Amino acid sequence: MAKRRFLEQIARMYYILDLNQQQIAEQLGIGRSSVARFLNEAREMGVVHFQIDSDPDSHRCRLLERELLNKTSLKDCVVFQSENGTGDSFDALVSQYLNSVLPLTGTIGLGWGKTLYAVGSQMHLCDPRPHLKVLQLSGGSGTKEEYVPATSVVQLWTQALRAKPCYLPAPAVASTAESRRRFLEDPSIRAVMEELKQVMVAIVGIGHTGEDASILTSQLIPGLTSETLSACSVGDVILHFYDEQGRFSFDALSERVIGASREDFLRIHLRIGIAYGKNKIRAIAGALKGDLVHILITTEATAQALVRAM
Repeated sequence: MAKRRFLEQIARMYYILDLNQQQIAEQLGIGRSSVARFLNEAREMGVVHFQIDSDPDSHRCRLLERELLNKTSLKDCVVFQSENGTGDSFDALVSQYLNSVLPLTGTIGLGWGKTLYAVGSQMHLCDPRPHLKVLQLSGGSGTKEEYVPATSVVQLWTQALRAKPCYLPAPAVASTAESRRRFLEDPSIRAVMEELKQVMVAIVGIGHTGEDASILTSQLIPGLTSETLSACSVGDVILHFYDEQGRFSFDALSERVIGASREDFLRIHLRIGIAYGKNKIRAIAGALKGDLVHILITTEATAQALVRAM
């Protein structure tokens, strides 16, 4: 207790009385380096807490976020209120949050889907990032781009951020694993796969396996059915399907996916998932149990259902 009171005293002198470290050292008769060490210790012991206030933060459901953080190993959980009183859409609030976590330089990877496309329509609210590369994590859907946006997601985000696009000129799924290997031998595709190694942040949607899943309604993969998917999986990230525990579960399909492999995806330092909806509860829960994403961004209603399901 004596140590804690001492740390409280130093913290008050520094943060409340606005004394600098040298002044504190002189008043307490200790070295300046000791003051810095004690201030760090005060933060580590919870004597000092920091809170960054921003506009999107005022619309977050902190209690739900804490409940989900306690139930998972997420680094951050962002739950936006269903009724925020300002008219700000979910997509606009997401873009403002991303503005605080996306790097200004380097390479980020983008998944596919309507959720990321909708968020992309609001990314103009972010600061421009002319030195940032935005890489397409999985191939395109060709004539089905309207239903399963992939290339257009990268285009929309890069235009909004004034960033540099890095497209993957290949289909999302090859007809066979051997066909995938042949695609990967193409120099232009190989160059993108090399760039993939530099991706430090990935932003992806989370798919589900119900009959209304985009991958099924678009018939992106001929012959694939909800029964086939649901027999072994509850959801997917960039077309890699996983079970209720977040374990990848559909090897035969993953071996045909052109783009980031399961191993590539898991090597990415920070993985952000954006997903919501009643039909995605099991899929999101599985992704959280398997640590497939480090940050979850979702809605209040979805978070409430997740707390009950986890």
